[in-house]
Amino acid sequence: MPYFDLGVETRLFFTDDPARDGTAILGESPGPVSLNGTRAPSAPPPLVLVHGWCCDSHDWNFQIPAFLRRHRVIAVDLRGHGRSTGSKGLRPRILAADIAALLRELGVTASTGGVVAVGHSLGAMVASALTVEHPDLVRAVVAVEPAYGLPEADVERSARSLANLGEPGGVERLLRYLAALAGPDAPEHLTTWHRRRALGVPVDVAQAAFAGMWLDVDQFGRREQSDDYLAKRTCPVLSVYGERRADQAEWERDLSAGPSDEVHVLPGGHWLHQEHPEVFNSLVLGWLTRLSSTAGTH
Repeated sequence: MPYFDLGVETRLFFTDDPARDGTAILGESPGPVSLNGTRAPSAPPPLVLVHGWCCDSHDWNFQIPAFLRRHRVIAVDLRGHGRSTGSKGLRPRILAADIAALLRELGVTASTGGVVAVGHSLGAMVASALTVEHPDLVRAVVAVEPAYGLPEADVERSARSLANLGEPGGVERLLRYLAALAGPDAPEHLTTWHRRRALGVPVDVAQAAFAGMWLDVDQFGRREQSDDYLAKRTCPVLSVYGERRADQAEWERDLSAGPSDEVHVLPGGHWLHQEHPEVFNSLVLGWLTRLSSTAGTH
């Protein structure tokens, strides 16, 4: 089974599927260097898919078949989530270091051109940390309903509900919180899946990952810290929000600096990529095609 050992207690579960057309394979040769120093890849870049808080890599089952038509796809369970182990170091920058180590183990390096990091919620923070802390490994970022950029009032409201999940009633508060994130038209089988999966996450993992997003000293989930940290992203960024966070999308548009950066608002709730997968998949694949035509410049 595909596991990657990171230390005494941390073991990552992942899948690594080649592109079905055979273009994005391990050890592919990068394209020629353009005049501005970036590489024009000869094949579509690999994608690494990073799930959100209290989730796992099954979140991307609605995307993987479509993405595999052109791209190699790596999907990973973050430490402490899904089939991966580990209850410490659940902050976005450390989780990004885990993924960087896995990518290098799989032969993804600067010389092969790196990956497009696609992250949802907490995973969007991890994808952003990956490009800030390990820029040689990342060609572009897709941030889906990211957990960064939250106003103070939103952080305080979430902290009141979720910071003490081990106390009586904590699990019920978590389930109500997740249910409220779903879109109004989310099918019942999706919300049932989200509920049952969250019940399988250890309380100490959920609490530590929550703190890593918004409470720990090195957090960049609060808007003031997000402004400074995300300014360090130097690759193209596609940001996708559900319609209930249109104001957040406007904030992110002010962060966009490169000609290839895009911010979109789609129908659906927090798991919009599951509620409307065809729309989401088309948007992401179209953006990646446009990036390839401009050699991924920023």
